[in-house]
Amino acid sequence: MNFLLHRHLAARDLGSAAAGAGAMLPDLWRMADRRVRPSRSAERPAAAAPGVAEVLAGVEHHIALDRWFHAAPVFVDGERRLAGALRDAALGAPRLPLFAHVLWEMCLDGALVRRAGLAPVLDDLRAGLAAIDGAPSEAAATLHHFQQRAPSPAGALADRAAFEARLRRLCDELARGPWIAGYQDGAGLALRLSGVRSRFGLPPFTPEQHDRLAALLDALTAAADAALDDLLHTAPRR
Repeated sequence: MNFLLHRHLAARDLGSAAAGAGAMLPDLWRMADRRVRPSRSAERPAAAAPGVAEVLAGVEHHIALDRWFHAAPVFVDGERRLAGALRDAALGAPRLPLFAHVLWEMCLDGALVRRAGLAPVLDDLRAGLAAIDGAPSEAAATLHHFQQRAPSPAGALADRAAFEARLRRLCDELARGPWIAGYQDGAGLALRLSGVRSRFGLPPFTPEQHDRLAALLDALTAAADAALDDLLHTAPRR
């Protein structure tokens, strides 16, 4: 599940903007540093400050919901159909069907933005990010990753500072708006997928590949909207 749906469902289930933003953090951590991931063994401190406790509850919600989602038909069937459509389209982009997983997740985020409206989604996103900025977000990263790593005397502080700087830039870019707006249609999704692929050293889409992929994704709009209906009704409340 991509970060927008994680935010939406955690805020719905936990009744907290901070928890909703906390549920986005595992995805944002991996974008900032692929080594930083949530730990299933991390325990919430008994004396955690309220803001920190809400963020940690959001991270826990993310872990539990991902476990359900990746085995649910709404994801498994959608990913399989999309991978088949990408193979059949024969766009000539290297390894494209392998990205059906992340692309279907982004399609579902796009369905959420279309349903809720871009302005309300951005308002909720910005409020959540503001609620966890600083100490709550940093405490969650410490608990789930940095305090569990074997300490590296040389470079540990620099690693942490670089991670926090990248994470802040990501959050600022999300709050700006165009990133989220791009989930609404095929052209925006194709652009975002090109960015994902670039992190694996794959070349950008040619203009023709981009246009053909955008058309393919626009044709899946109704399927993504129906899948979102299913997901919102069947996702277990945590």
